[in-house]
Amino acid sequence: MNDLINIISQPFMQRAILGGLIVASMCAVTGVFVTLRKESFISEAIAHASLAGVAIAFLIAAQPLWIAVIVGVLTSLGITFVQKRSNISADAVIGIFLTVVFAFGVLILNLLPGYRPELTSYLFGSILSVTQNDIWTSIVFLVPVLGIVAVLYRPMLFAAFDPEYAQVRGIKVGLFDYLTRIMAAIVVVLSIKLVGIVLVTALIVIPASCAKLFAAKFSQMIPLSLLFAIISIIVGLFASYFLNVPSGSTIVLTAGALFAVFGTIRAAWAHTRE
Repeated sequence: MNDLINIISQPFMQRAILGGLIVASMCAVTGVFVTLRKESFISEAIAHASLAGVAIAFLIAAQPLWIAVIVGVLTSLGITFVQKRSNISADAVIGIFLTVVFAFGVLILNLLPGYRPELTSYLFGSILSVTQNDIWTSIVFLVPVLGIVAVLYRPMLFAAFDPEYAQVRGIKVGLFDYLTRIMAAIVVVLSIKLVGIVLVTALIVIPASCAKLFAAKFSQMIPLSLLFAIISIIVGLFASYFLNVPSGSTIVLTAGALFAVFGTIRAAWAHTRE
């Protein structure tokens, strides 16, 4: 117990916990709408596209997070625009953007002189290296993301779950398509600091999928998703510290274990009711 208290008293661990809770909140909320829209793959595209943002930031000596957010948002807007203006399937459009922008990022990285050790934290995550500046940046984005969802929850839900019905009710589905994907882009890029480009999709999708297993109605999905996201990050964070293993992988494996356990419980419970 004393060891746990000593660990929590360390400033770097306090920053990691606070940063994890902030990102968990954004992932839980955004993940619900992403999974309802069946667009989990788009978070993968944004995550890989953000590598180009990181590479550009290295090239011009700028803050990687802000440039990655800009590239992520532009990628999500480009995917949405092309998808709406062409007869190409959504998965094909996402696949095209993912590969092209990611390849552009790899090209820029290969043109940069010298070795970039900090790139590893963007690829695989490093929650224990979260800085005070990262915390404030996350808060800057957390407030509008949660504010938008709080104000526009019902039309966003209708647009995500039943766009045809939403259109009949006069809801501008196209506008909410863009809005949801911009939010997803911001959340994905901010989550990269924790779990990395390679694993960030899991943090968006798994907690929301766990919530979907037990939610009796849509209003329960966000609180349940938030609960699963917080558990995944906190348990994964402490496990990575004690086991001395990568934090991003541990957080995602924790989330995966939760999904496996609760999925099994849910299936067993459903079987007993048959």
